[in-house]
Amino acid sequence: MKNKTNKKPSPNRIKCQISGEERMSNRKYIAAKADKAGVASAVWCSFYVNKASLIALKAEVEANGLDKAAEVYNVDKARVIKWLRYNGRGAFVAQKQAAATV
Repeated sequence: MKNKTNKKPSPNRIKCQISGEERMSNRKYIAAKADKAGVASAVWCSFYVNKASLIALKAEVEANGLDKAAEVYNVDKARVIKWLRYNGRGAFVAQKQAAATV
């Protein structure tokens, strides 16, 4: 059996920005997701988050808000918003509001 060691890495591998896990995809899938989000394929790939990490991120945002989620994941608030926008179904994630004192 031949062992090919000179294989090029596929440009269609996408990496979760939270967990670091990689998976194979195809060009059409990536292009469709990027087009739906209104960005280039490379930009969409740079904000890809897998399903398990997205569920955990949504739970964190719902429980503690965007600012605390950004602090927990050690990123800025804008990145958390893009993770949710590009990977979710576009649904609004409700945040727990602090009681306002007058």
